[in-house]
Amino acid sequence: MKVCLVLYDPQEFGGLEEYATTLAVGLKQQGQEVSVLSMTWAPPDNQYFRRLRESGVTLVQIPKWLSWPASHWPTKVRILTAVMWILLPVTLFLAAGLWLRRRGSWWEAYDSVYGRLSGEIFQRFIAQNRREPLARLLLNWWRFRWRPDVLHIQGYTSTLLFAIEWAAAKKVPVVYEEHQTPDARFDWWKGFQQSINKATTVVAVSEESARALRSVCGVTRPIVVRSPLLPDPMASGWKPDNKSAQGDDPIRISTVARLVVAKGLTYLLETIAQVKSTHPTVQFRVYGDGVLRQELLAQAEQLGLDGQAIFVGAFTSRDELSRIMSETDIFVMSSILEGQPLGVVEAMAYGRAILTTAVGGIPEIIEDGTNGLLCEPKKPACLAEKIRLLIEDPVLRTRLGQAARLSYERGPYQPVAVSDHFISIYSEAIQHERGENTKQPGFIGSVSG
Repeated sequence: MKVCLVLYDPQEFGGLEEYATTLAVGLKQQGQEVSVLSMTWAPPDNQYFRRLRESGVTLVQIPKWLSWPASHWPTKVRILTAVMWILLPVTLFLAAGLWLRRRGSWWEAYDSVYGRLSGEIFQRFIAQNRREPLARLLLNWWRFRWRPDVLHIQGYTSTLLFAIEWAAAKKVPVVYEEHQTPDARFDWWKGFQQSINKATTVVAVSEESARALRSVCGVTRPIVVRSPLLPDPMASGWKPDNKSAQGDDPIRISTVARLVVAKGLTYLLETIAQVKSTHPTVQFRVYGDGVLRQELLAQAEQLGLDGQAIFVGAFTSRDELSRIMSETDIFVMSSILEGQPLGVVEAMAYGRAILTTAVGGIPEIIEDGTNGLLCEPKKPACLAEKIRLLIEDPVLRTRLGQAARLSYERGPYQPVAVSDHFISIYSEAIQHERGENTKQPGFIGSVSG
């Protein structure tokens, strides 16, 4: 079977990227032919792309020289600067006309013409995100070149709906997997209903996500709920040191998250300030990067916190993640919106004491007081109270960490189990699409094994 996984905009750090990479490698190890299509160019040292290449998974992406002018904002700004240099004679001519007419300041006339002209050029010709037409070209080329049996689209909000439309038009079986839990308070899922029901199969990351896909997005197709996917760190040689902060050693609290609104990091900073007021030696570290970095650093300064020490950046390899988890006494996640966050499953696999918000599919894998602690989202006081509880009770930390690890061991999180599950999903999608297409005159279906 030839399986093609489709990604929209792979980042250097992220749960979706970790999941898709692990699945692709797992399918390859199960004997399937696997390729990964990226709708955006990513640098060769991207940690997930490195792992794909090292595992023999075919990786195809839009070339940098096409991708960046189409969707990379700094490149678009540089293009505008170059165009305005070329148009300098025109700008000067128009500025001179305006200056002669108004008899005001020359520089005011020049700035007015430059701003108007550059704004028009940018909005009309440069600013638009042209990633979708390039992505359609890539999909068409790869369909001709590689002939996949099934597409597995790794969706996040509405970014890859066009790929469903493309697959439906080309009669290619498509499994669409939404990595977030749709929420009617956000308009990120606008337009879902028209496209998502054209998918052969829809996959949700949790039961809660499946319910939201039906109620918020209008999904009428069958929805398959899958388990989180994470290889056992012990299988890669990681060994727990069984150390916990003792005596005067500072408690180390870690968060692994992109710096985006959904992760609730503004509430986490309020939590940190409250905890620091009673336990000043506790060390908080947030591993991740994103668009909110400067805003979060400013908020940290307002709260009297050292933002640079808290927001230390993203890790770039699984070896580095193992070091982070080995140094972690308490793992905290403050999200306000989630699908099924891989960070929580990572903490389970490493046997860390977990405190997280009860959003999305998290309550389906974390039971409050059994294998972790839960708080309602946007409640810094609750997070602070339970962090203090874990700080002051090392026995509780150990018990919850051991229970989390046991939950991971007993859960269906291993690549082999999840890959087998998806192989059956792909087979059913292919059979369904072939059955639908054979009803049309002149169609001859084929499935490669």
